[in-house]
Amino acid sequence: MKHKYGYFSQRQIDLTKQSIRKSIFFLLLCADPNTKQEYQYINVNEAFVNLLNRLGGLNKLLYEPSELVTIMSLLEQALSLYDEKDFNFKLYRKLLLDAGSEALKIKGGD
Repeated sequence: MKHKYGYFSQRQIDLTKQSIRKSIFFLLLCADPNTKQEYQYINVNEAFVNLLNRLGGLNKLLYEPSELVTIMSLLEQALSLYDEKDFNFKLYRKLLLDAGSEALKIKGGD
């Protein structure tokens, strides 16, 4: 796959997609009522920002693929929900699962 400075192998892209999905699903574990106690020392807001910054860099490298717009908008909305007083875990979960699904669709400047 072509990127700003050369080419990534398909294996690199596949591993990157997996890593992004793991980062997204980690955010799910941090807020899930059944597992959040295990992650009580994680700053979830900071984890969101780190992931969004990472995706922002990938966006530039891959010549702004549209899939990243969808992923980042879903993550932004999930972050907004997480910070609400009346946290809606069901919707938060759906947004993150959708973002994880979108990660599989990432394409670059081929």
